[in-house]
Amino acid sequence: MFGAGATGSVAASHLVRLKEIDELVLAEQFPERAQALASRLKSRKTRVVPVRGTDPGTLAKVIEGADLAINAAHVTLDLNLMEACLDAGANYMDLSSLPSKQFPFDARFKKAGLTALLGGGEDPGLGNVLARVGADGLETVDSIKIRDGDTAMSPDTPLPVVWSPETFLEEVFSPGLYFEDGKIVKVPPWSGREVYPFPEPVGPQPVYWMDHEEPETLGKFIGKGLKFADLKLAIDDQLFRTLNLLRELGVLGEESIEVDGMKVAPRKVLMRLLPRPTELIGKVSGAAMIVVEVEGWKDGERVVHRLYTGMKHEEAFGKYGATATGYLVGTGAAVFATQFTRGQIKQKGVIAAECLDPAESLRLMSTMGLKVVHETRSARGLN
Repeated sequence: MFGAGATGSVAASHLVRLKEIDELVLAEQFPERAQALASRLKSRKTRVVPVRGTDPGTLAKVIEGADLAINAAHVTLDLNLMEACLDAGANYMDLSSLPSKQFPFDARFKKAGLTALLGGGEDPGLGNVLARVGADGLETVDSIKIRDGDTAMSPDTPLPVVWSPETFLEEVFSPGLYFEDGKIVKVPPWSGREVYPFPEPVGPQPVYWMDHEEPETLGKFIGKGLKFADLKLAIDDQLFRTLNLLRELGVLGEESIEVDGMKVAPRKVLMRLLPRPTELIGKVSGAAMIVVEVEGWKDGERVVHRLYTGMKHEEAFGKYGATATGYLVGTGAAVFATQFTRGQIKQKGVIAAECLDPAESLRLMSTMGLKVVHETRSARGLN
């Protein structure tokens, strides 16, 4: 597994308990981070391997002999790691993906008898499973709406980013997208604002369209006449103002500027100043939640399935030594990796979590402490 940060640590803590796993390799560009994780896990199954380069050849040597390679690091590793998996004969999984660039690998993975699972975290990942459950309860599907709510607050920072800050900033300032009538539609950043009524303890939150994987994979795999799919991320008004102030001040710029005779990129300074997600463990309050609404038709009636799971950050710290966000994402990775190790993923080629047996995914989520609420209601009167 590549990456020993907040989500990789959670995934590893689950996986070392599996009798089906003989060895869990923790591959890291910062091996001291992986070594610290291995020390906490106290398992003879773990082995730390430093990552000295990210080209396919180097990565193939790291994963030689492995059955599954998991990218729990950064999306920029995805394509090279897929190439490495093909070279090494290993299955592939990531937590954050680039579907349009990864779908073309499908034929090569099928020919090699291998599987590449895109988006095996929370969202994408667990949210896709909930979408499949809702879709399976309908004859035809009109829409799938995914809402990601996180109310993390910390007295230590005005910008408590509980997953990769680099990924977060890329997402919120990129054009958003959604799937409609067989096509991906791109919209300007911060489009589609609405106040979504998340269940407690998250509660109502402003949400916006984001550049996320789910509309692309659901539009490809869910079937049943799906017309519309989207994901909106909760950004409260204070965080919205903070992010846009940083942008207006140029703090998010990647081009170097001269300061006292030295050249430095403002974004790199910000990344150095922001606490890493692992540093926020035990220091944030609030809650994280993923909600999926699937609307369509069954027995001549319009029906909505709403499924959700989540937890408070304080609960995640007390029970698992993680933030709620880290626990949801890392547990998603462990759920799907478990299905790989138990031979429960039969499909070959490039797939996503909605392609799997949702009953087994839900069962594993429950054993790992994630309760799913499933509500069904008639949608009479909805447009």
